[in-house]
Amino acid sequence: MCIFAMLINIFMKKNCFVRLSRTEFHSFYGVMLLCCAIAFAGCSGKSVNGNSQRDDDVTCLCPTTIYLQPYGNFTKNEASRLGKELEKHLFEMFSVDLDCVVLPSLPLSDSLMNKAKSRYRADKIIRSLSAKADDHNIYIGLTHKDISCSIRGNADWGVQGLSLIPGKACVVSTFRVKNRHDFWKVTCHEFIHTYFNYHHCPKNDPSCLMQDAKGHPSYKNKKGLCEHCKSVLKL
Repeated sequence: MCIFAMLINIFMKKNCFVRLSRTEFHSFYGVMLLCCAIAFAGCSGKSVNGNSQRDDDVTCLCPTTIYLQPYGNFTKNEASRLGKELEKHLFEMFSVDLDCVVLPSLPLSDSLMNKAKSRYRADKIIRSLSAKADDHNIYIGLTHKDISCSIRGNADWGVQGLSLIPGKACVVSTFRVKNRHDFWKVTCHEFIHTYFNYHHCPKNDPSCLMQDAKGHPSYKNKKGLCEHCKSVLKL
């Protein structure tokens, strides 16, 4: 119904309804409801998952709000710069304006650390963020600290980022990102996992942001999605 509300708002601002009779207004109202019904039907496509994903599955990126949650010494200015980069690159990929909102910084408590107290557990951070998330908002945790998770037989593997599928939150860290200019790519990668419930690029395209790093991520030559992922994640 967001499309309908937006159109009504535009017409009211331009005083278009002043020139419509009661019959004409009811006709306009009915057309708008029909348009909204069609738009809603187009947004009801299935999300795509893992190796079982199908090319004809469609996920609609309806406008959502991305909440950036800095932790510790990850500054508000750093988060704001990242937010602008995300808005720019996500628009280039999906042609949708998404708002990034920077939240006040939070401390990383000891309860979020691994047993050895040497790293912060990414899955614990995500679960703490998920309590705030809902079906229309995504929360992304930001930290400069080392984060880890259990993956591929490793109980505590250091990672650049992590998302839990399905989920509404993810976390990224600069600690293992060699080139800070690639940090937006790491964040986009985890955002796409989270929002679309999408796993990795099934074509293993080295130019695709969604390529599986298999524990050794490199974003040097990645600037967006490959043609296959674009077709699967179409709007």
